[in-house]
Amino acid sequence: MPLFQNRQEAANELARSLSYLKSEQPIVLGLANSGIPLAETIATHLEAPLDILLLARLALPSRPNDVVGAVDEHGRISTIKGTARWHHVTSQELVEPARDAFREIARQRGRFRGILQELEVRDRTVIIVSDGIASGAKMLGAIASVRDRGARKIIAAAPAGATKATWHLNDLADQVVIPHRPSKFSSVRDFYSEFSEVTDDIVSAIIGRWVKTRAPKEGSVTTLVMKLTNDLGQALFCDCDLPPGCERGSGPYPVVIFAHRFESDGRSPRTIPISRRLAKRGIIGVRMDFTGHGRSEGELHDATNQRMFNDLQIVYHNVCQLNEVDVDQIGLVGSGTGVLLALELAQQLPGISTMVLRSPLTGNEIRTLENVKASTLIIHASQEETTSAEDAKQLPSRHAFVDIPDATRLFNDPISLEMMIGASVEWMADHLTGIPFDATVSTESAPSESES
Repeated sequence: MPLFQNRQEAANELARSLSYLKSEQPIVLGLANSGIPLAETIATHLEAPLDILLLARLALPSRPNDVVGAVDEHGRISTIKGTARWHHVTSQELVEPARDAFREIARQRGRFRGILQELEVRDRTVIIVSDGIASGAKMLGAIASVRDRGARKIIAAAPAGATKATWHLNDLADQVVIPHRPSKFSSVRDFYSEFSEVTDDIVSAIIGRWVKTRAPKEGSVTTLVMKLTNDLGQALFCDCDLPPGCERGSGPYPVVIFAHRFESDGRSPRTIPISRRLAKRGIIGVRMDFTGHGRSEGELHDATNQRMFNDLQIVYHNVCQLNEVDVDQIGLVGSGTGVLLALELAQQLPGISTMVLRSPLTGNEIRTLENVKASTLIIHASQEETTSAEDAKQLPSRHAFVDIPDATRLFNDPISLEMMIGASVEWMADHLTGIPFDATVSTESAPSESES
């Protein structure tokens, strides 16, 4: 006999079971797609923010029934340590399965994120909601993913689930709330009298209704244009991405200045997402256009290395004069030519706190980094033949190296792009806010088994 008439009845009961968490001001994440209807009810009951958790389970092609990890909407690969260790699986081996799975996640993300903005879960209590637990692998992958995002406390919640799967969830979640644990059932469908598919249209309607009926408690990222003058009297333009609540006299805020490659600009698709995500983490992003690039005046042939370095110095010194800026917390992100410029500035100005450099680096840059005090993350696209992990082993321990498998220097495919963006954001946010960074493309968590 089914336990519930429908998902609404199940959600009401589960919400009552979770009511003790209301005082912790949790975030409620519904597993897409079927967990969203329940998550909406629970978030309403707890007066909590609602978000959608977009991820896919990962298994090696040779072991399709053994789920060993998950990939989220940012391309972050999280391994479930127990199963991964048992099968001797590394996160690098999951990149190809992740690429295939990420296509569907990217499609959903494009549809849903235009309605509902992603919530920051770092240091928060997070409730992950499913409409039922069979083998538990998807929930385990979700827990590992949210743990990698920095959640302080994770509660796995479902109205019903298999007893064996629940044991595994207890190994990874901080708390497990599953009121019903029948000994015999064949699928989640067995829990319900009415069990229909939760389509993308239904999810869009739910999150659209949620957004319309609730005024946002936090502001959004604001982008302002800053016009400076280079030493030739020509205009230099910068886009400044400001954190929610940032206004004249507020702060001080950490700042990250972006130095782009030759023939690019501050509006590169590899720069804007990093800057805006950092702004959501309380860090001002300054996306400059060098002389002869973007909206800045001058001709492209004017943009010699010395001219671009002078531009970077001008932007840096002007930023430091702003009362809203914490001059002791300034980072640089360099790509292509911008790597050389960032390295030179960091050598001249010991006040630079941290850097992220992405480029086919040569031995010269590696040797320069040995004398740079600012903790630096090198992001290497594996299809480029210059920098390698062996080179990086010679670097001082304050620096780190991340290899993005099967990526070109422009990170043209979606999952490589998201891996690069995610690593850049986490490094900068962690080093400018004092939280340690794990320099891997993914972070391992705990055990699992396959989902039915």
